[in-house]
Amino acid sequence: MEIKLEKINDITLVTLNGDLNMDNSYRVRETFKKILKEKRAKVLIDFHKVPFVDSSGISLLLEIVQSFGKANGRMCLCHVNKKIISVFEITKVHKLFNIFDSHEAALRSF
Repeated sequence: MEIKLEKINDITLVTLNGDLNMDNSYRVRETFKKILKEKRAKVLIDFHKVPFVDSSGISLLLEIVQSFGKANGRMCLCHVNKKIISVFEITKVHKLFNIFDSHEAALRSF
């Protein structure tokens, strides 16, 4: 899993590249702990290069969205492929995420 961080005004863009699964969820978790510790409250996660999310990845995303909520922050997702969205819908977690088709739409939502 490759993780790229970019700052756009007061928003942190996190671009993930690879499967979000049990093998790499620890590294992603540590990245988001660092973001929260630095008090960056607005985060956009780009899923353009994420082909697969397993149950530990979903659990991690739930943990992250809850952490941002407790910190009065906001997390959005963009470029989520249809396969992953269908998994989100089956597990009913899609209601907990703000999901956008593009960076631009997500950035405007902040």
